[in-house]
Amino acid sequence: MMSPLFESLVVNNLTILADEPDDSTAMVWNETETLDELENNEKAIYRLDLNDKELLLEELEDLMGYSKTCKVKDLRLDKNEFFDEGIEVLVHAPALKKLLTLSLAYNKLTDQAVSDLASSEILVNLQKLFLQGNKIGVEGLKKLVASETLSGLQLLYLNLNPLGPEGGKVLAGEGKITQLEELYLQKTGLGEKGLQSLCESENFKNLKLLSLAGNGLDDHAAELIYHSTAFPELVTLDLYHNKISDQAVDQLRASPNLPKLKALQVDWRS
Repeated sequence: MMSPLFESLVVNNLTILADEPDDSTAMVWNETETLDELENNEKAIYRLDLNDKELLLEELEDLMGYSKTCKVKDLRLDKNEFFDEGIEVLVHAPALKKLLTLSLAYNKLTDQAVSDLASSEILVNLQKLFLQGNKIGVEGLKKLVASETLSGLQLLYLNLNPLGPEGGKVLAGEGKITQLEELYLQKTGLGEKGLQSLCESENFKNLKLLSLAGNGLDDHAAELIYHSTAFPELVTLDLYHNKISDQAVDQLRASPNLPKLKALQVDWRS
């Protein structure tokens, strides 16, 4: 049973949005003022932000049984360090059937946690998944890309996980995750070989944002992107903290294979 103190924490961090999670036009409403109007409205979207609250496993279990959790479509649980055991609680919770956005950054998660997420029969509506700052490697990534449950993902945040070049190969290979619009791979050890796999893939035809910051890339990597036909819808390309020269930047901007590119982000100049 949820303690009064924990229930108060949950209520104070619960907001109602009038639009989709992360929509720049979304409006946040005061819960007490709009509760009567939205309590029984199926279109009401609740965001619950419990980042860095030192949640105990027992509290996570109590949260899954809380009456309002079934209306939460945007759940933020970053920096709680509940490890893989916490994920096991989430993936079996019927209350999360409607969840669209799930953020699990910096929770010391391993490949086992990703395997549990991938095999969940609950998280079938998930569109945005934040997994940055964990301990997820290639084996976990293989489970993720093969997941029917996660096949609807539009945004995937994998920054600061030890994926390496093989991780790029996994993402680029055969799998179910082909609807991505945003992919974040900052400081994953991707390297040029991992990038080459992405550039040769058919999985990213809907991708609008690709973040490759801090992956040890240089002008040769920029040339791979220039010649690639993998990213026809790309609008934003993040190459911060790589060694990309002015000449390579100009070349990328002129690429006929990136007709929709508007934002090319670099900070190293020769």
